[in-house]
Amino acid sequence: MKPAAEDDPMEFIAVALPEGDPDRMAECVIEEFLLMGWSERQLMTLFTRPQFRATHRIYRERGEAHVRDLIRRVGETWRPVATTTAKGDAGNA
Repeated sequence: MKPAAEDDPMEFIAVALPEGDPDRMAECVIEEFLLMGWSERQLMTLFTRPQFRATHRIYRERGEAHVRDLIRRVGETWRPVATTTAKGDAGNA
């Protein structure tokens, strides 16, 4: 993986909108990074680091527990559904 260039168009940039719902924005950010395979620890850095102003503001205003709850809820939505077969069904299709 190459390091991001200073003018990289894929660099993470989030801005707060005056009329926007901060939690909804945070859920979208979490979803995007979860789908890229980020762990809870990595996701928390998006909120704890001041350089990510929009997400860090949520962390400052609503607290760590709130952010962890958002990550947990979004993670539950995107967790792969386990598939199981009933006893005796294996190989019978």
